Amino acid sequence: MISLILCSHNGNDRILSTLLSLSKLIIPSDTIVELVFVDSNSTQNMVDKVLSVWEELSNPFPLITFKEVKAGKVAALRQGFEQASGDYFIVVDDDNELQKDYLDVGYRYLQKYSKVGVMGGQGVLPSEYELPDWFESYSYHFACGPQNIHDGDVRPRRNVVYGAGMWVRKEAYMLAIKHGLPFIFDFHATNQSVKALNNGGEDGELCWAIRFQGYEVHYLSSLIFTHRIARSKFTDSYLKMIQERTNHSTLLGSLYYRVSLMKTNKVNHFWIKELIFIIILYFKNFRFEKAYFTKELLRNLSNFYLLINMRSKYDELVNKVLSFKLKSMQ
Repeated sequence: MISLILCSHNGNDRILSTLLSLSKLIIPSDTIVELVFVDSNSTQNMVDKVLSVWEELSNPFPLITFKEVKAGKVAALRQGFEQASGDYFIVVDDDNELQKDYLDVGYRYLQKYSKVGVMGGQGVLPSEYELPDWFESYSYHFACGPQNIHDGDVRPRRNVVYGAGMWVRKEAYMLAIKHGLPFIFDFHATNQSVKALNNGGEDGELCWAIRFQGYEVHYLSSLIFTHRIARSKFTDSYLKMIQERTNHSTLLGSLYYRVSLMKTNKVNHFWIKELIFIIILYFKNFRFEKAYFTKELLRNLSNFYLLINMRSKYDELVNKVLSFKLKSMQ
């Protein structure tokens, strides 16, 4: 069984095209499909909207709906995964339109390769969109474009795939939950710097968590979905926000990478080592062209500031992930 996990926060103005695309999906003959909709702390009455639209579309396959009162995508996804009955989950954003063969192509691939725990596809923009000059450089952060130069394991080029259109093997996810998946991107603390880290990155954490269970993360270029990004996001101010969010999530993505290499069971004052590493990177980046250097400088300064403000909180997160990894290896 395949479970489509659709989460939305106040998405009444964009969810119609998403539901329409889901209603047209080709369902593999040897499985069944369900749609799990999670209203992510909306002020709009989204559940009634989704139920009404789905009925107008003649209820193509079973739909179950839930409301998540806790804000944020992490909480909504957790709710969706917990309520889903499928052997495979597909994360669908409320501005995604899956290609008709998305289920069949992904399902056949995951049946063939049992060690694939997470799989990503390729987001494409509507052909009529006019894009700013900077978009190509940041397309990955908008869940658009190829995620690797070839199909299969995304390593060594990447460790993760973006969340939109992501397939997740339930068996792998449940193992991660059993071993205490930290959900550090949903980590709430009084420290404002820690709260800032909650802006994105949950998809990368899920990929790392499932890697720790012994599964692989793959990319399949034939998995295509249209990403109907709001045109209001193609502005310099939104780009600045994306850059800040990317800087924050990069720091914790680096945390998972560091932990994956560790041979110890606990760290102390690790945040100081990370500060030193950032300083070294700063000097190494002098050899690159100005545009790249400027981009990396902003990222390094952002991470430097966050580490200074987090200090022991960062070590706490490192140890949470390290404990999770060790449990997963037992």
